[in-house]
Amino acid sequence: MILITLFVFVSLTTPASGDDEASAILQKKRPASVTCQNVAETLDLMQSQVISTNLYIEEIRTTLNSVSTRLDKLEQGQKDIVKTVHEEVSELTEKVSEALKSETKGVLIPAVKVEQSSTYADYTGPEKAVDGDLGTQTHTTCDLSRQWFRYYFERERAVGEIKVVNGKINPNKHRLNGMRVVVMANALHRRACRVDTVNVREGDNLEAQTYYLDCTGNSGIGVEFVLDTSTCLEFRQIEVFAP
Repeated sequence: MILITLFVFVSLTTPASGDDEASAILQKKRPASVTCQNVAETLDLMQSQVISTNLYIEEIRTTLNSVSTRLDKLEQGQKDIVKTVHEEVSELTEKVSEALKSETKGVLIPAVKVEQSSTYADYTGPEKAVDGDLGTQTHTTCDLSRQWFRYYFERERAVGEIKVVNGKINPNKHRLNGMRVVVMANALHRRACRVDTVNVREGDNLEAQTYYLDCTGNSGIGVEFVLDTSTCLEFRQIEVFAP
């Protein structure tokens, strides 16, 4: 009995064999292997995220290129619209001008000289009222208590109807209100006309802002337009006709 007990004790206390030692070493190394596997999985996940990010950036780039193309088309479309509008306005202005010319009576008396009391800028000189272009205009300064514009004939002529186109086709059209016309008998004397005053109407268009005055029965070396207010005197066109 004593011998059996000793044998069991010795068996329990005897060091592990070589196989048991290898197994113990593997058990100790296993946590490191698991860590490497986790790192590898993390790297794979990061690589996948990088690929997804690059694809997203490429989609954004494609979208931006598409938006840029659309903006270019919109800009070109806007330019085309502006060009079309300008062409239509020019054509309409020409038609209105021709229509207005057909309404006047008598023979046009050309101006050999025009002058005005002051000039706002180089492009608003008195010659703009007789250049045949409704796109230009005269413009005096607005700091005088009396503004005037003179239209001279080549020689003394009988005067009939006078056509005046307001320089402003906008809310400033009322600047011309109260403007009077007289016939210049000579350098000093003036003769009154039958219909001599412009009463500005409503309407921001050429037809509404074209006025007809009547100096029939008078003759002289020219006509003078006078505005006795501290505002600007502006014309797009002036035409004087013989009776």
